[in-house]
Amino acid sequence: MKKVFIVSMVLLFLAGNFYFAYNFLLKEKDQAEIASKEEKDNKKNNLNLEKLSRLVEKNVKGLSLSEDGGKIQYYNANDKSFWLSSFDGESIKKKLSNDDFGDVDKIIWNKGKQEALLKIKDSFYFYRFGEKEKLVKNSRSLNWINFDQKIVYTYNDQASGKKTLNIANPDGSNWKEIAMVESDEIVISPIPRSAKSSFWSYPSAFVKSNLTIIPFVEGELEKRGELKFGADYLWSNEGDKFLRSSVSQEGGNNLVLEACELKSDKCLNLNLPTLASKCVWTNNDKSVYCAMPTNIKRDSVMPNDYLSNKIYTKDSFWKLNVESAKKEKAIDEKYLKEELDVTNLILSPNEDFLFFINRKNGGLFRIIL
Repeated sequence: MKKVFIVSMVLLFLAGNFYFAYNFLLKEKDQAEIASKEEKDNKKNNLNLEKLSRLVEKNVKGLSLSEDGGKIQYYNANDKSFWLSSFDGESIKKKLSNDDFGDVDKIIWNKGKQEALLKIKDSFYFYRFGEKEKLVKNSRSLNWINFDQKIVYTYNDQASGKKTLNIANPDGSNWKEIAMVESDEIVISPIPRSAKSSFWSYPSAFVKSNLTIIPFVEGELEKRGELKFGADYLWSNEGDKFLRSSVSQEGGNNLVLEACELKSDKCLNLNLPTLASKCVWTNNDKSVYCAMPTNIKRDSVMPNDYLSNKIYTKDSFWKLNVESAKKEKAIDEKYLKEELDVTNLILSPNEDFLFFINRKNGGLFRIIL
């Protein structure tokens, strides 16, 4: 009887401990998780609840995530200032500098988001906040290298006609020739998570091109993939995949978007007629968000007419799985109150917000996903 009593007391003690652990520890943890979720929901509720909202009226350039990924930064040509802003566009807004760049065409931030390469008319500039310095002349294309804080650029020797690819420090010093190129009408893009870079011909429906890999240590230029008319590319976050947009025939406008693997050159047609420049990869590189033009006329030449600003597009929004080509609408057309020509897509780290610039007027927009 005494043993039974002792065993009963032990079981009662263990049951009591379990009850305490569940009600005061595990329950507290569950409540904390619920509170955390509610806090996230409240943050969203405190935002402008419109599915699609305009954060800046017009003339925005160089949209990017901040270094910590928790904010957006951009240049506003209206007030000639760089801005750092919270995702709602209002609650946290800080002016980073005042700089009049005139008609700046392109702003390419480095990884630290404190320095940028600017294209203004036919010239490139190296920029630190409050300080602008002109770079090498006679260059048509220029971009950052992921590592070692250097730039890669084309150079056209006016005397000899020789066109080359070169690397240098951001201010243009300590330059070194990498290789000769047939044309300096190219697009240069660093390969994410790699010391290598890449380039391809400036997209044209009358020019067939493929992807070229640039090795910076040793080796020769490496051609990858099929030759395609009007080809343009967008690297995945890991640098092992890329999107390729092209047209199905010379001088045509039937856009084709493919997801390709760098290692195997295997590509999947995503069955969404759009440009790679109208897409952004998700964090896991398994999907992309894309804007699709819905108003391309039969006599248009793509992407030529688009890149020359001869036409502006009216876009719809889609999410595509790059492994299955399955697609779904990212936002219903009923929320699109105006025609949007989408460019410079940025996805928030939690993939709950999609930011972009309307190419028609430079307006900055946000979609709640």
